[in-house]
Amino acid sequence: AVVSTQSTGVPCGSKRRQEACYQNSSVYDDEPSTCKSIKKVCESGKEELKNAEIPTPSHFHKFIVGKGRTVLKRLENETGTKIHVPRPNEKKEFISVQYKTDSSLSSLEVRVESIVLAARKRERPSHFLSIPIGSSEIANNLAKFQDLCGEKIRPHKVQFPSKLHLTLGVLKLFSEHEIKEACEALKEFAPRIPYILCGKPLRGALKNLEIMNDDPQSVNVLYGELHLLDESNRLQNLADQCFEFFVEKGLMDYEQNRNSKSVKLHCTLINTRWNSDGPRTIDATEILSENFELQVFGNCVLEKLELNEMSVDRDKKYISVLSLPLV
Repeated sequence: AVVSTQSTGVPCGSKRRQEACYQNSSVYDDEPSTCKSIKKVCESGKEELKNAEIPTPSHFHKFIVGKGRTVLKRLENETGTKIHVPRPNEKKEFISVQYKTDSSLSSLEVRVESIVLAARKRERPSHFLSIPIGSSEIANNLAKFQDLCGEKIRPHKVQFPSKLHLTLGVLKLFSEHEIKEACEALKEFAPRIPYILCGKPLRGALKNLEIMNDDPQSVNVLYGELHLLDESNRLQNLADQCFEFFVEKGLMDYEQNRNSKSVKLHCTLINTRWNSDGPRTIDATEILSENFELQVFGNCVLEKLELNEMSVDRDKKYISVLSLPLV
């Protein structure tokens, strides 16, 4: 949406003029969403120069500037605009633009959006939706599992009990506004949960070791499956419906999250990428055999649905942005 403001009667190029325009602006949305929304800060029908802000997450400002400011200069030359990108420490979620015609501003908007979309695709996910898994029985058996694996997996280690979870999908959220959107979406989904779960708690058992690839002698990821004790599909239904809901909201995409019709519910126990100094794969043949001593890790109740950051806190727990009860 474009919001015009009244003329202040001060020369447009002066600092006083710019300050007056900010003070007299009738609408100022401090929660920018996409580059499609343009906010005019100052406009005078008599003057050639106009000022605007194009909402852009600060995370992507570096891509608009480019190495040696090459991208920024090219954008200015191609669109006939003057662009100001805030300094990184300012953490402003927009870029400021001086322009002469609406067509030049629209042209810049399209180019900025294209740069942001391309950069977003290359970035790694920043957040994920999860259902934490945990109980004292599972924690004790994880320690036992580490000892049983011994030299078969060294120098790799089994996942910390505090980080065990089922992943429903990953997200790329690069501004406070985008994080807020994800939180609001999760809150909007919350009323559906009791109906999907039929008003009953999710009690399950962590068991059945599996691998992501087909060769047990060359394994990157070893995981366990969470099976509900009542053998219902309630957990899978919850995961699938939550994922579809976030896709509809534009917060997740199929390409990043899924290669099958349903969410692949799994609890990662070993991932060789966690230790870059170790071998890229392990031989899990013996661990996957029916004779391996530990086949069941224990029972638990799935209590929460969370939006998490990819980073962890001092207690080696994923940082929770928002948590919804499942029981």
